[in-house]
Amino acid sequence: DSLSAVLIIAQIFALMPVRGVSSKFAEDLSFSWLSFRSCYALVVSILFAISSGYMAAFVMHVNFNFDSMETLIFYGSIFAISVAFFQLATKWPAVVLEWQMVESQLPALRTEKERGALAYHIRMIVIVATSCSLVEHLLSMLSTIYYVQECPVLPNRPIDSYLLIVFSMFYHFVEYSTTLGVLGKIINVLATFAWSFNDIFVMAVSVSLAARFRQLNDYMLREATLPTSADYWIQCRINFRNLCKLCNVVDDAISVITLLCFSNNLYFICGKLLKSLQKKPSASHTAYFWFSLGYLLIRTLILSLYSASINDESKRPLLIFRLVPRQYWTTELKRFSEEVHMDQVALTGMKFFRLTRGVVISVAGTIVTYELILLQFNKTDKLNDCHKI
Repeated sequence: DSLSAVLIIAQIFALMPVRGVSSKFAEDLSFSWLSFRSCYALVVSILFAISSGYMAAFVMHVNFNFDSMETLIFYGSIFAISVAFFQLATKWPAVVLEWQMVESQLPALRTEKERGALAYHIRMIVIVATSCSLVEHLLSMLSTIYYVQECPVLPNRPIDSYLLIVFSMFYHFVEYSTTLGVLGKIINVLATFAWSFNDIFVMAVSVSLAARFRQLNDYMLREATLPTSADYWIQCRINFRNLCKLCNVVDDAISVITLLCFSNNLYFICGKLLKSLQKKPSASHTAYFWFSLGYLLIRTLILSLYSASINDESKRPLLIFRLVPRQYWTTELKRFSEEVHMDQVALTGMKFFRLTRGVVISVAGTIVTYELILLQFNKTDKLNDCHKI
C-alpha cells in the first residue's frame, strides 16, 4: 500500500506495467502481456532501444568523444532500466504476496501515526526527488534554449531548432520533421524520468524493508527489560527470519535495478566532476551544471544511506539483547543472537556488493580514484558557444 503512489507515477512514464497497484491487497495485483500498460511499456522500451542504436551508430561513424559516449551510455542505460522494470513487473505480484504474508505476522503498530508514517515518508521521497528532477530538466531546457537564441539551427523556427538540438544525434541519419522532433522530446522526457525513478524506487523499497525490521525491533525493545519467556523469543526469531527471507526475495527481484542505479550514478558523477573544470558558455549552463551535480551527489548519498538502513536495522537486535536481564536469558535467545550476528541482511547489486554503510565510503573512494585518473587526461577547455549539429 505504501508503494502504490510510487508505482502509479511509474506507470504514467511507462514503467512497472502491473495491474491493481492502487489496491490495498496483494491479491489484486497481476501482470498481463496483453494489457494496455504492458503494451505502452513495451512500445517505450522499443523506442529507447531504437534511440540507443542510433546513438551507437553516431558514436561509431560520426563523432567519438566524451560527450557523445555520455549520451550513448545514458540512453543505453535507460533502455536497460526499462527492460529491468518490465522483467520486475512479471515478478512483482508474487513478491508483494510474500511481503503481505510476512507483514501480517509482525506485531501490530500501536498508533495511527505509526501506521501512516511509512506512507508519508515515501510520499515525501517521491515529491522531493520528482520536484528536483523537474527543476533539473527545466534548467537543461534553458541551457538548450541558449543555443536556439544564439545560433539557431533552423532560422525563424525556434521550436523546431530546440527539438532538433534535443535529439541532434538522431537527425544525422533521419531527416528532421516536427513530428519526429516532438517524438524525440517525448523520449527525452521519459528517459529523464526513468533515470530518476530508478533511484526513487530503490529508496522506497529500502525504506519500506527497513521500517518492517524497525517495527519488530521496537516491539522487542519495549519488552526487553520485562519478564519474557522462551516462547516470546521463538516468535520474535520466526518474525526476524521471515523478514530476512523477504529481504532475499526482494533482492532477487530488484538486484539488477540496484546495480544499474549505483553504476549509473557512479559514472555520471565522475563525468560531471570532470566537466566541472570546463568554462560554461552562459549563466544557464552554469546553473544547470551545478544544480545537476549537487542533486546527483545528494541523491546518491541518500540512496546509499537508505539502502544501508536495512542492514543497520537487521543488526539492531544485538543492542536490544544486551538489555535483557540475566535471569530471562534463554537458550533460544542465545540462538537468536547468534543468527543476528552471523546473518548479512542487505540489498545487493546482483551479489557484486552489499548495500551497507561501508558502501558509502567505498563509493566515495571509487569516485576519488577514478577522478584522479580522469583528470590526467582532461583539458581545461570551454564548452562550444554553439551547439554542433
